[in-house]
Amino acid sequence: MSRNLRLVIASLLAALTAVSAYLIIPIGPVPITMQTCFVLLSGAVLGSRWGAGSQIVYISLGLIGLPVFTNGFIGPGVFLSPTFGYILGFVPASFITGLYLEYFRRNGVLQIMVGMLLGQFVIWMCGLIYLYLHLNTSLGIETTWRTVLAIGFFPFIPFDVVKIAIATSIRKTLARYQLLEPN
Repeated sequence: MSRNLRLVIASLLAALTAVSAYLIIPIGPVPITMQTCFVLLSGAVLGSRWGAGSQIVYISLGLIGLPVFTNGFIGPGVFLSPTFGYILGFVPASFITGLYLEYFRRNGVLQIMVGMLLGQFVIWMCGLIYLYLHLNTSLGIETTWRTVLAIGFFPFIPFDVVKIAIATSIRKTLARYQLLEPN
């Protein structure tokens, strides 16, 4: 894949991550969005470095003030949101998904799903740790890990499984029609 094509796809995936921030199911302080589908897809399609780069572009656009974050957060104010840890997890999640898939020369459905699950795990970990710290320090609410898991993890599992299945299907379709070069 040429550098110009990678740049176009990275830009497209950053834009899709931004647009999907507005496809939400508001269930509490951390809404369910479609963002992780495109975050994981960026690593699976572009590889570790370019996939992470597309997510750095997405976060940078939000931090400079463009309205790309969920719940209307813009600029550095997103640091005060309970979702910022999940957003921070986008970069390493895309990187790890891409790195895992770069290791396998032939990406079957199982390898793609495992790579995306590893990336999703990173998003969960970054998000849950930040949510715990946010609730206990920024808001001064005495919160247990049980509460944090109830707010920021358990409701997301079925939706994240569906998003991984969608992203895997897109990745396999792109490969089937030779729109991707083999890793």
